[in-house]
Amino acid sequence: MVIGSAFGIVSLAYCILMIIVYLYKRKAYKSSGLTNLFYGLLLIWTVIVGIIEIVCIWAIDAMHNPQLVEILCRIHILVDIEIFTLAIVYCYVATVDNSNLTKYTKIRRYLGVFVIVFDTIIYLITLFSSIEYNAIIIPHWVLFRGPALYPVYALGIIVCIFSSYLIWRYRKTNPKELTIPAAYFGITFITFALIEVVFFDNGINYIYTLIAYFMIGTFFTIESQDTKLLKDAEESRESAEVANQAKSNFLASISHAIRTPMNTVLGFSQSLLEERELTEDKVKKDAQDIKEASTNLLELINNILDISRIESGKEEIEEKEYKIEDLLREINSLIISKISRDQLDFKINVDSNIPVSYKGDSDKIYKIIVNVLLNAIQNTNYGNVSLDVGGAYVGSVFKLSLIVSNSGHLMSEEDFNKDFDEFSEQNNAQGTNKEKLGLIVAKRLIALMGGTIDFKNETGKGTRYIISLDQEVADDMKIGAIFIESVGVSEDTPLDLTGLKALLVDDNNVNIKIATRLLKQFNLDVDTASNGQECIDLVKSGSYDIIFLDHLMPGMDGVEAVHLLRENGNEMPIIALTANSYSGSREKYIEEGFTDYLPKPFQYKDLNKVLRKYMGQ
Repeated sequence: MVIGSAFGIVSLAYCILMIIVYLYKRKAYKSSGLTNLFYGLLLIWTVIVGIIEIVCIWAIDAMHNPQLVEILCRIHILVDIEIFTLAIVYCYVATVDNSNLTKYTKIRRYLGVFVIVFDTIIYLITLFSSIEYNAIIIPHWVLFRGPALYPVYALGIIVCIFSSYLIWRYRKTNPKELTIPAAYFGITFITFALIEVVFFDNGINYIYTLIAYFMIGTFFTIESQDTKLLKDAEESRESAEVANQAKSNFLASISHAIRTPMNTVLGFSQSLLEERELTEDKVKKDAQDIKEASTNLLELINNILDISRIESGKEEIEEKEYKIEDLLREINSLIISKISRDQLDFKINVDSNIPVSYKGDSDKIYKIIVNVLLNAIQNTNYGNVSLDVGGAYVGSVFKLSLIVSNSGHLMSEEDFNKDFDEFSEQNNAQGTNKEKLGLIVAKRLIALMGGTIDFKNETGKGTRYIISLDQEVADDMKIGAIFIESVGVSEDTPLDLTGLKALLVDDNNVNIKIATRLLKQFNLDVDTASNGQECIDLVKSGSYDIIFLDHLMPGMDGVEAVHLLRENGNEMPIIALTANSYSGSREKYIEEGFTDYLPKPFQYKDLNKVLRKYMGQ
């Protein structure tokens, strides 16, 4: 009895120590997964089995209360079944790839049910079988045996066979963690047990000691948290190298895309400077090519910045009221300027039953629709491209439906499903396409807004991009029949602001030169300054109807200058000029005291809108 209980007490003490160390290490490691879950359960059950083992040994030896002994032994059988089942499951999940989230979730969902059902069936079998108490026959043997323990022995054999098979099956996966400890610990224990049984035959119960020995072996090998930390550090290093390589690939491919429009801008600019016989027609044609190349370059840069903001988590949803008709007319104006009507027809169809206005992020919706349309146009050789706008209430939520359809499409579903990393690797060799990058931006923005986008490619019919976005309805009045002409929309006629005066503040001479030329097309009298202090001095000595104020400047910047202007009671419109065009920029500048803002580089139509808004009267 003393020998049997001594083995159990030592094993129990070691298991308790393992739990303390394991929980501390696991807390530091912050690990999670199936193997951690089942190994933690195994440790807990090992302690429970040890306590019951010791209690049973003393109860059988004393044998004062046979009914209590019977109950304790039945409980012992139950926990033995449980721990052997957990050992089988643990041997399985130790070889499962937990990085496969779909498979991982499915396994985790069903394993708990399996353990409960399996253990219940086995225990019911043992419940109707008898137990023999050897302490009654041979006083020095404090064991129980009999038919009730046969299922436990069977499970023990299954554990041995199953773990041995898995060790052999997955020997190439983790050879050091699986094969070496199993071989050494197994051989050592079996040798010790055989010597004791053959030469000494003390009748000691080795089941619990074997379980504890197995737990000790796995604790320092497979479940070593230090080893996992080192493994994770290695995986993190490899992931960082892969990410770094992906960025290098992306930069290499993007540099090619940037050079194409830059070559156009530099080439035609150099040609104009060196041309000896310039004509008005030649200048206009070259300027048009420069403008088109610059616009393409700006779109590419904007897409890169959008990807960067989304990846860094800085892109936010800005909800404001907008009219769907105004949004669609803007989109129509841009798209018509991008296509050749000799090759493609473009039209927008609007369901007359949808609401007239909504509350949401119209700027992101604009980007989404434009990027998807440009991708569709770029992949369409002939026929037509269309945008169908509809929607319906689903409960209290209005789902805005946007369907982009086109014929003669070249994009495959595989290309549509490519994400940013795959796009970078592919285009490193094939050349970057800003429309494909724009499609990735659109998909990321849709996901950010909680919407969905589907792609359908039907042979002979073309393709469809089906976008669904949840929007809050601001005005439930039906939009009715509207017709958005599929012709180019000319720029608004500039205002005649003769007699009015503007102050332009920017530290960059080229920016001042470009903005001054644009402002003078509105017959504005323009003064310039290079920093905030000069702006303050000019306002004190003169009178201005509007100020265009750069944000970042040496000395006094634009924010500090606008604070002083507002403190001195100046109420004229002050427009922030800035390269910051991230989500919330407009609200940020308005909070600082600006009336509105223009993201640089701004175009004629953007300036025209601002002047009409604040000086149209």
